[in-house]
Amino acid sequence: MPERFRRAFLAYPEQPADIAGTITSASDILTKATDRVALTIWPQLESFGAVIPDKVRQAISDTDVLVCDVTLPNLNVYYEAGFAIGSGKAIAPIVNASFSDAIQNVQKDGFFDNVGFKTYDNSNSLADILLHLPNTTLIDLYAKPVDTNQPLYFLDTYHKTDFRNAIMAAIDSAKVYCRTFEPVDMARFSTVSIVGEATASSGIIIPILAPHIDGADRHNLRAAFLCGMSHGLGRPTLAIQMATGAVAAIDYRDNIHWVSDNGQIPELVASFALEALLASQSIRKPHSPSRKNALQQLSLGASAAESEFRVLQEYFVETSEFLRALRGEVTVVAGRKGSGKSAIFYRVSDTLSSKKRALVAALKPDSHQLSLFREELLKIVDVGVFDHTLAAFWYFVILSELAITIAQRYEQVGQSDADYLAKAHSLRANLARLEIRESGDFTARINRLGGFILAEISQVKNSRKPLSADSVTNVVFRDGISVLKKVVIENTIPDDQLYLLFDNIDKGWPANGVDKFDVRLVRLLLEALEKVTRDLDGAKRQFHSIIFLRNDIYELLVDETPDRGKTGQARIDWADRAKLRQVIYRRLEASTAVVGSTFQVLWTKHFVSLVNGRDSFEILR
Repeated sequence: MPERFRRAFLAYPEQPADIAGTITSASDILTKATDRVALTIWPQLESFGAVIPDKVRQAISDTDVLVCDVTLPNLNVYYEAGFAIGSGKAIAPIVNASFSDAIQNVQKDGFFDNVGFKTYDNSNSLADILLHLPNTTLIDLYAKPVDTNQPLYFLDTYHKTDFRNAIMAAIDSAKVYCRTFEPVDMARFSTVSIVGEATASSGIIIPILAPHIDGADRHNLRAAFLCGMSHGLGRPTLAIQMATGAVAAIDYRDNIHWVSDNGQIPELVASFALEALLASQSIRKPHSPSRKNALQQLSLGASAAESEFRVLQEYFVETSEFLRALRGEVTVVAGRKGSGKSAIFYRVSDTLSSKKRALVAALKPDSHQLSLFREELLKIVDVGVFDHTLAAFWYFVILSELAITIAQRYEQVGQSDADYLAKAHSLRANLARLEIRESGDFTARINRLGGFILAEISQVKNSRKPLSADSVTNVVFRDGISVLKKVVIENTIPDDQLYLLFDNIDKGWPANGVDKFDVRLVRLLLEALEKVTRDLDGAKRQFHSIIFLRNDIYELLVDETPDRGKTGQARIDWADRAKLRQVIYRRLEASTAVVGSTFQVLWTKHFVSLVNGRDSFEILR
């Protein structure tokens, strides 16, 4: 049976010339060899007097398969590959193996190595590849339904700059839940997983970085690819770039929203979030889901709890660590990276928040943003003064977040009770006098406070007054701490239960070589929490706190704590295979929508039961 007629479009960079020359020659050879493949290379497009990006997108839409040369990274080619995937086209990545490190470069980021690419050395070998093009459409195999619980998707950056933080704070303020690609945690930008994430989104937010930012080249390749996929899917897409940056690639430069400063970002993101929320109600189902086999339809969950916290309750296993945290028996939950600390954080927060008299401040700073505060403060004062001031800083932060949580509860109840609404206004006025604002996320709030502290200390230093621990703390906080403590006490009753949960303080810290300051930072936070507990207990107020830490950070903390072992802690350990079995069982139930079946039935429906005579599940490590 003859191979069916295929239409193909070949995208490649204009330079270097030997790639372009080889492709042109291969195209000529193919044309002479067969009439079963109609190949168009981009220079053949009639673009004179036309909008080039529109012509390119139309050419891809009119073909069966996009052949993309990824020998060298190119923003336009990566955008076109993403657009083809989003448009439901097959893609055929090709690599000129004669280029030094070409294959290694393709494999570095994960765009195409798990999809499959072919290599060529010359025009003849490339023509052979073009004779047998793939017909697999990734969108059919890996698309997911729109996630209406977390409809936004954000392409995060490695370095958490003010530009990026402004976007993230605006997303939080928009109150539309978001999933994130986090390059700190995931080095590979897997095409298969990105297809799932993009199709599950009704809005995609993509920061584009200026060339001088470290890692901008890799990030902007991801941005181009994801932007193309989003456009191919027809999803609302917000690509943002500072106006001071270089002009983006021609294929999508006109689709970028340029901002001259970070102050323009909140309104832009808020408007987009509403657009995405409305779009989630009308997006059609994924392309041809029936083509997936049982294994392709199976999902064992996201790699990070942040990407699925709205549905965790569907398959969360209530481990002993979770139950101890819920009962208030521990103040620290420690575990290795990826062990499920954040999942416990979310479920404890949700469970406690459902209690009638509970007030839960769940803090999850987007990234560790105290480095500037630390470095500048260390230049000004000695270590003793620093510890004293930072302890007061944490105390102020804790009380601030509790007060904000109380105000939020008042406003919620105030929708049906005018007295509570009046209390909310009064409480907001008190917070405003202390320059405590809810706007932005928690990271933005501690950054503002850190900047205020630095400004106050610098002012004292410039006045040539002597600096001591007490004077620095008094200058910075004045009567703020006592006022805040009074606010919290007066706006609660003994039956109220106040909780503060703190996750992510160690996010982004290196796996080894953690700075001693960072450990001290956590120790002073724990000491501040203990002091808040004692002070509120004296006023007959119930306060509980839990910090979620990596194992290595906690071990260093214990080593540097004089009264080691005093802090109640729970260690997450997945050595218990029965616990792991239960987690996977719940995931299988949620993914297959089969409830009440046994683990063995669900497991063997997707996996072989025995491997070399051994239970296949027992092979998992």
